[in-house]
Amino acid sequence: MTDLELALRYMPILHFDALEPVALHTTAYTVFHTGAPSVSFPGRKIPALEGGCTIEYAFFYLYDIEHMYDLEHAWIMLDAQGEIRDAQGSFHGKYLNLLVPEMAGYLPPENGHVHVFVQPGKHAMLATPCMTMLFPGWKQCCEEAGGPVLIGNPFSARFSPTGKDLFVPTAQDDANSIRFLHEELSFVPSMDFSHTVKPQEVMTWQELYDLIPGWIAQECARLRERYGEV
Repeated sequence: MTDLELALRYMPILHFDALEPVALHTTAYTVFHTGAPSVSFPGRKIPALEGGCTIEYAFFYLYDIEHMYDLEHAWIMLDAQGEIRDAQGSFHGKYLNLLVPEMAGYLPPENGHVHVFVQPGKHAMLATPCMTMLFPGWKQCCEEAGGPVLIGNPFSARFSPTGKDLFVPTAQDDANSIRFLHEELSFVPSMDFSHTVKPQEVMTWQELYDLIPGWIAQECARLRERYGEV
């Protein structure tokens, strides 16, 4: 299989809260045939089994319930026969196991597609619905949505190839993001994860990386126009 075929063949099934107000925007992939550092998740070296590979999925959202810009990840580890040997998902800058059959609410992989439960509003990638409640204030942050434009690590001066932040919001952009989140995206999670998504179109991480700064700029401009500040 090509890397693209692998990414589609093992795409996780994402379970969203039925009332989730922020839709998944775009999905990207990177396939690691040997262990190597992740570019989209700085600080992590991605392992790969001998003869197998690890597929890294990057899921981009225009908003997290506490800021504009959100990037989450899932990693699917395959052996030389194409069998899933491990799977992990991002959780607020860290990562957790996705294959935990001992936990209530867990669903085993379905024809090669790992089931992932997406934390309402925050989009952390979890093995079971109840794990969303591990995050302090998980419900309150959804009900009281609001936050500035976040410059995520792949786009920050520390990690960008230019040595500079790749998008630079103004104080007004931050204020507009806070207002929009609070007024338009606040919600009470239902904890009904019946809404499922399995992305059918993907791009490479580099393609997504090149697009995100422009999308953030467009969203900031949209909010300036919405609030009469153009």
